[in-house]
Amino acid sequence: MLNVLTIAGSDPSGGAGIQADLRVINALGGYGMGVVTAITAQSTQGVSRVWPLSREEVTVQLATLLDDVVPDAVKVGMLGSADVARGVLDTLQRYELLNVVVDTILLSSSGVALFDVDHKDILLKIMRCATIVTPNIPEAEALLGVSGHGAADMARRLSDLCDGVSVMITGGHGDGNTLTDTVYDASEDHLINITHTRVDTPNTHGTGCALSSSLACYLAQGFTLSDAARKASSFVHHALTGGQSLTFGHGHGPAFFG
Repeated sequence: MLNVLTIAGSDPSGGAGIQADLRVINALGGYGMGVVTAITAQSTQGVSRVWPLSREEVTVQLATLLDDVVPDAVKVGMLGSADVARGVLDTLQRYELLNVVVDTILLSSSGVALFDVDHKDILLKIMRCATIVTPNIPEAEALLGVSGHGAADMARRLSDLCDGVSVMITGGHGDGNTLTDTVYDASEDHLINITHTRVDTPNTHGTGCALSSSLACYLAQGFTLSDAARKASSFVHHALTGGQSLTFGHGHGPAFFG
């Protein structure tokens, strides 16, 4: 049995956050564990409020769990505040955790700020503790402070900025009928492009959560980073395809229904 930990915010609609992560982990045969960083009020139509937990509330959850169970992989998602981020950073530096995937969540899909980019230095330090980070294109631009650069260039720049972490820049924010996820495997100094046909579906809530949590699962299963990235990208594509005819709520339904 593989134990996979998600550190993320709560989404009461279940489309994203810790609820979506646990559903993905279960679907891929893992035993899911979850540490909550923030409570949100949200639905398929967007996020209306965010209440980050305190640093102590998050770090005590983590320490209590990690002193007992060693996860085979860790997904770090929404942090909610710089104070919580510092607590997560302290935990990552204290424990020798393997297969750490950091989903660099800055905004909700509806445009609500979920982390203050003015504190990106803390997020960059967390990224340096990761095996791989999974920003989308706007997040990569915000972290680097640049725009108009290609995904491959930004992936290498982020890797250099974060002491050689591997980077997967997701392509869902691009234009056109095809999208490309760009992966820079820093350990191999190797760049790969994973291309899929864009799925015409309203059910896209939590796409990044599904990608990062499935990636953590595949790393826990022993796949190489490049193969795990390919499998995670394919998992999300099939999830979007399989759920495109389903209806949930009045906005953007879950990317992965389970």
